Amino acid sequence: MQKLLNAILFQITWFACVLGAANQLIWPGIICCTGFTIWQLQAKRRHSSDLTMVWYSIIAGLIIDSAWIKLGFFNYQSPWPHVAIAPIWIIALWLSFALSINHSLSWLKSHPILPATMGLIGAPFSYWAGHKLGALEFITPPPYSLTCLGIVWAITLSVLFYKSRLPTATKP
Repeated sequence: MQKLLNAILFQITWFACVLGAANQLIWPGIICCTGFTIWQLQAKRRHSSDLTMVWYSIIAGLIIDSAWIKLGFFNYQSPWPHVAIAPIWIIALWLSFALSINHSLSWLKSHPILPATMGLIGAPFSYWAGHKLGALEFITPPPYSLTCLGIVWAITLSVLFYKSRLPTATKP
């Protein structure tokens, strides 16, 4: 039941961040992300590597999504705090995703190829959905952007899920 609730809270946060950004409102996503984080990081629910995964994911998200901007792939709606870096709402999505790795997505840990496959297919779909909902605009042709996005996310998820299995990742 905890894993199901984790998945539901992640989806609520995703929609709050994306629809909020599409409508120039960052606060719904921030509120949902904060609530999800507080709920998931309570001692009775927290996995030993949750905090480590949050930091890895925030850093990865800041680097990767800022690179998309610098490389001219996307324009994000609600680009707060600055148009040249990943917006806070997308960093909230990375944080929320990190809180799913050891919970609703933990089944991916035992299958070394599945995190890469999820990144290759799932991430482009997620960004495409964000585009369709108005949270981001493609600057480069979408097939090119989505292919690059899938490759980067395949690598990133492989690394994140690998790190989540390491004993050193259990020290928050």
